[in-house]
Amino acid sequence: MRKSAFFVLMGCLVVLLGCGSQEEPTKAKKAPTAEQLKKETKQTAEAVKEYTVQQKEEYQKKLEAQLKEMHQKIEDLQAKTSKAASDAKAKLQEQTDELHKKWEASEKKLKEMQKASGKAWEELKSGMDAAMDDLQKSYERALSLFK
Repeated sequence: MRKSAFFVLMGCLVVLLGCGSQEEPTKAKKAPTAEQLKKETKQTAEAVKEYTVQQKEEYQKKLEAQLKEMHQKIEDLQAKTSKAASDAKAKLQEQTDELHKKWEASEKKLKEMQKASGKAWEELKSGMDAAMDDLQKSYERALSLFK
């Protein structure tokens, strides 16, 4: 989706840049000057940068919401663990402790991501996706112990 949005943005830029004033058909079009090309390149680079920043902010907001929700789920499991029978309590406590650690690691990665830019952000994003997936699977395993 991000790639298609990027291409749409680039297509719009091309159309906008191509929609200059109409000259008389008898006059030959002049080749763009180096200064015009620099200006157009700079505008395109700024548009790409703005798009990337927007995507990063949207992704971070989504992650913050997911982490908040997951934290609440872990707290709910912790409450259930404290009420469990003593023979199952140790195993359940071990699972909830593991979940807390994974959640804290994900929270730390999110903070690193908020400070990162460019290529570093893309690398952290893939690591964050994997960490969130692992956290979700661990939660589901822990939840299955209560059934």
